[in-house]
Amino acid sequence: MPATPTPIAPVINPEAPGPIRTLLGNRNAILAAGPEVHPVAGAGPIALKGSLGLAVMVPLSFLTTPPGLEPVPGTLVAGVAHAQETLHWLAGLWPYAAAATALLAGARAFQCVMYSRKLRALDAAAAHYVQDRDLTEGPRVLLARAQRAQSTVLASQVHRLDLIDRQRNEVVLPVQVWEIASALRDYSRLSDGTAADSASAEVVALQSARRQALRVSRDGVEQRIAALEEYAAQVCEADLRYRELQQIQRLVEGNDEALDLLARTAADALAVAEIEAMSTEAAIVAKTFSTALDRASAAAVVALPTRASA
Repeated sequence: MPATPTPIAPVINPEAPGPIRTLLGNRNAILAAGPEVHPVAGAGPIALKGSLGLAVMVPLSFLTTPPGLEPVPGTLVAGVAHAQETLHWLAGLWPYAAAATALLAGARAFQCVMYSRKLRALDAAAAHYVQDRDLTEGPRVLLARAQRAQSTVLASQVHRLDLIDRQRNEVVLPVQVWEIASALRDYSRLSDGTAADSASAEVVALQSARRQALRVSRDGVEQRIAALEEYAAQVCEADLRYRELQQIQRLVEGNDEALDLLARTAADALAVAEIEAMSTEAAIVAKTFSTALDRASAAAVVALPTRASA
């Protein structure tokens, strides 16, 4: 049984113009409307049905007896005469039916034109969009790793509380993941080419140089992903230390009642020792948290370089 492809989320270039990002964000909803339809083919069925109706209504409007006139011979029965007048009235609506047919057909043709424009705009914006079908399995796994690292950082508590430069994460991380996705798309396209049948020395040399260039490119991307994963790991460590610090702080803040009980059952020296022990533990955790934040910041320098040095 073939292996299940590694799932990835589509990646949109965060530096693309706003209208393009909006268009690509609605890509699935646009494509859900189905294949492109020529305006004539779209409006044709409506125009055909309307024409068939008009082909019946127009002759009837001239053949039936107008209301208020004497009925023709053979239509003296009141019910028949009334039916004839009603039919004439309905047939007389053909100009309105023609206008409605033209309006509906025109609206359908316009809808087809606008949909075609959206599809062409999507094709033109394809360079700003990477999806799973653009990648082979190896690059797909690498991009999934990068996206997991990004999600880990953005979901962390220290990020949400702006303890590790939240603004920088939200600006630079999407750019980093996009650059990784774009590089992996190019790698997939170039590495997926079929090898030439010729075994001449020149062809072999060119193929070897091509494979070497692709390896260097992939190694560079893997190093960038490793830096992102290291940054995510440091952020997780900072998150853990922050939760420990919060727990210690809650214990210290809620220790007054415990100390009252302790003062009634133990010597003052024991109470002082207990307070000092808790203070020392809180100081250790706080220092560890500060160290974890420093490590996360250092990892951010490697994983999220400024645009000037990227």
